[in-house]
Amino acid sequence: MMHSISSRLAAVLWVVLAIASSAAQAAGDPTFGQAPTFSTDVGFQFALSPDKKAFTASFSGLTVGIDGKSSQPVATRVFSFVLPLSGADPGTEVPIFVSGFVAAENGANGHLVFTVNDQSLTADFAGAAKNDFVQQLKYKVGYGPEVRLTVFLLADHDSKSDAGVFLNVTAIDTDLAKHPNN
Repeated sequence: MMHSISSRLAAVLWVVLAIASSAAQAAGDPTFGQAPTFSTDVGFQFALSPDKKAFTASFSGLTVGIDGKSSQPVATRVFSFVLPLSGADPGTEVPIFVSGFVAAENGANGHLVFTVNDQSLTADFAGAAKNDFVQQLKYKVGYGPEVRLTVFLLADHDSKSDAGVFLNVTAIDTDLAKHPNN
């Protein structure tokens, strides 16, 4: 009888240690989920690397613009998606990049607000700008099992102005293998 109890105890201990070992291996080794679990728009492409450490969300229509005097003085566009994140310890830094293009005339402005969970960055593009941009948010992981990414684009000009502005986001991406935790 004692042999039976000790062999069962050893088997249970082996299972507990195996589970604890696999959980310990997963912790501190962040990976992204296979696909977004939510998005506010279907007009984007999502690509995940085989090791699940890099992703790129590509956009062809995430734009906002004002075309001179006949346009409204303010235009906005918002897009969000949610992506599972596992194995990341709280405080782990995940650099996430947002890239695009802006063309603004004097008197018109473009504004980008990029948010991941509870952290945000803003970029303002004031008149006479015409260039590609890449903005980086150094996201610090909290306790949630996902990243909730939102892009808010705003274009504005004085209502009496002829100035135009065009702002778009072409991609949001990261690669944890290229940017290890600092």
